[in-house]
Amino acid sequence: TGELWSPTPSPIRHEQAYYRCAHGPGYSRFDQRSHGLVLTLIQFVPADDPVKISRLTIRNDSARRRSLSVTAYVEWVLGPSRAAGALHVSSEVDEETRALFAHNPWNTAFPGTAFADLGGLQTEHTADRREFLGRHGTLDAPVALVIGTELSGRTGAALDACAALGARLENEAGATTE
Repeated sequence: TGELWSPTPSPIRHEQAYYRCAHGPGYSRFDQRSHGLVLTLIQFVPADDPVKISRLTIRNDSARRRSLSVTAYVEWVLGPSRAAGALHVSSEVDEETRALFAHNPWNTAFPGTAFADLGGLQTEHTADRREFLGRHGTLDAPVALVIGTELSGRTGAALDACAALGARLENEAGATTE
């Protein structure tokens, strides 16, 4: 595996934070330590299941309770390219699991359904990329996170398709949440 530790700026720009990225057979691991929190994200695809799993562990090393939010974001492709299929993607929320499902009924070359889920812990969502990123927004500063507005729950057809799921967590001092 390759590993890299760096106290230098990262995409989330915490100059005093420590970061580590490691890749091994079938997985990637990302670690960050800053602001009294230790975060570990492990991503992998099981050999026998076409599902990408992202496992986030948050340890609160501070001496106080922390109120945190976690947001997952994906832009659906569901076709030969995102640009060709984005406006044909239709989405809906499963009432039982609260997972967000998406499919493109016009794409017979890549049939199937995709889904995004936070293990049922999501408290808000949207399938509208413009709502999440903003009119001229970017992944560096999604307007929904910058402003702090709650996601509307919008799903359906003819949206600029994405999945944005949010969860709010309370993490006691010394506790670990997964």
